[in-house]
Amino acid sequence: MSSAKVLFVLEGEQPEGNIVARLQKAFPEELADLSSDLVKIVFSSNIYSLYGKLKDDDGFLDVVEVLKELHKEDKELQDLDRESVSQVFLFFDLDIHGLAQPIEQSCEQLDELLNFFDNETENGKLFLSYPMVEVVNICDQSNGLMSEDRKLFKICDCEGDGFKHFVNDLNRDSKTICRANCRENWLIISKANYEKAKWLMHLSSEELSSVLDQMQQAAILQHQQKLIKQDNVIATLSAFPFFLLEYVGAGKMIRMINCKKHSFFS
Repeated sequence: MSSAKVLFVLEGEQPEGNIVARLQKAFPEELADLSSDLVKIVFSSNIYSLYGKLKDDDGFLDVVEVLKELHKEDKELQDLDRESVSQVFLFFDLDIHGLAQPIEQSCEQLDELLNFFDNETENGKLFLSYPMVEVVNICDQSNGLMSEDRKLFKICDCEGDGFKHFVNDLNRDSKTICRANCRENWLIISKANYEKAKWLMHLSSEELSSVLDQMQQAAILQHQQKLIKQDNVIATLSAFPFFLLEYVGAGKMIRMINCKKHSFFS
């Protein structure tokens, strides 16, 4: 067994931890390295707090060393040698609502973070959920993320756990929600997120297979920021399908989507 470790930095313990576990269960072969080499650490605060902990006059500090300093009670993390960490993935919510700082400042900080965390084998790779991690639970079996009630979401409606309440109501009242609890459903959810990103990035006329490589987190944020600044809305997107795309590669992702076993895809 390789001694190299993969580090997942999660914003919260739940539901992020459960989502990661379900993703691993759905793709045991594709994510086999994570079965024994994965180390998970919960940051327990939002992305802007992470920015504050990492930022210094010369740029950003090493995320592993900062986390070790913040979580001295975590023995697994303390025993982790930086040189043994081969990949770092970070999963956070957009969380742009209800902040004391202006939205423009938050957007600038996100730009900096995504430009820094752009390679999992170097500084790390950051994946954002828009607006929150619960967005993974709103995919419709037929219309994906393009239904009018979930295509765009007002930032002001996220306040006071507004988005969480929306997701809970949707899951209680709808019989067509695609739950992230098996491989088949994860592929439906993933394709829906890629199609949504294709729409957001104005690539709708292109074949999905030809544009997956363009769906980088920094590029997605640029298009999200236009919606945020102009209309105070965001396009709902989950971080985890884009992690899966990054981890297995665009070619394999398309083959899984197009597999005859999953002929339910349109």
